[in-house]
Amino acid sequence: MEAHPQLSVLVVNYNTRDLLLECITSVFESTPLINVEVVVVDNASSDGSYEAVRKAFPQVTAIANATNRGFGPACNQAISLASSPFLLLLNSDARLTPQAFVALRQCLSRNPRCGAAGCGMIDAQGRELTNAWNFLTPFNQALEMLSLTQRLKSRHFRRTHVPTIDRDFLDCSVDWIDASCLMLRRTALQEVGLFDEQFFMYSEDEDLCFRLRKAGWSICFTAAGSAVHQGGASTTQKRGEMLVHFYASQMRLLLKHRGQASFHVYGAAMKLVLGAKGRSYTIFSSAIRGQEYADRLFAFERAYSSVQQARKALSS
Repeated sequence: MEAHPQLSVLVVNYNTRDLLLECITSVFESTPLINVEVVVVDNASSDGSYEAVRKAFPQVTAIANATNRGFGPACNQAISLASSPFLLLLNSDARLTPQAFVALRQCLSRNPRCGAAGCGMIDAQGRELTNAWNFLTPFNQALEMLSLTQRLKSRHFRRTHVPTIDRDFLDCSVDWIDASCLMLRRTALQEVGLFDEQFFMYSEDEDLCFRLRKAGWSICFTAAGSAVHQGGASTTQKRGEMLVHFYASQMRLLLKHRGQASFHVYGAAMKLVLGAKGRSYTIFSSAIRGQEYADRLFAFERAYSSVQQARKALSS
């Protein structure tokens, strides 16, 4: 560990060795003037990721888990080892840039009630990615899938948040920003707690931001810099399984923060929309897209069943 680091960069990895090495390189290249520590938690990779990090970056603290513990629990491991007041969560398939680092650091430094900050994200081809969101409701995701939200002005009907940037390039009205590149204030985490480990994958970042917002902290988006995110490098390795985790985590989020009725409304709305889109694509345009939505519906039904069974087991 670095002595008195000003920033801790925390990276969770699963079988993305080459991208992970690029990610760590980008961190050191983007933060040459400050004392930074990097903590990597490897979730039982089989591609030599842990050994590669130890060899290429002996100054990095690396942990090798015997099993894949999931994203949130691995982040908690890294946070427990980090020692700086600011913690940057960075996906292993993301690359930090000097502009993104400066923008994020300034955002938290200048806004004492900002508990978490995210920046713009682009893919490897330079295309803008969406990473600012409104909290999940029983129906906003279904409405957005039907392309109805452009006609509905209220943010309560939208899943995607369109940032409204002020003169400082900030929007601090965001509900949540995904953790592919998210800087957290340690004092805020000490108040609301770390990631909820019931979320194996997905929604753990939304849940954390929900608790931060509820406690009076702001979630800020800065447009003053962008990081690069390839996206899906780990999750596409087991796409069907990850879809089940994705939907199950959303259901757990609704049960935790909005109650049982919201869970059931969400279930009915999503089944209806996924089924309708699958049939529509198959009949009118693309059998491939139709099969994609059929796969999504199958994963959703598996997730719904697993969450229902878990709830019954807890109540019995």
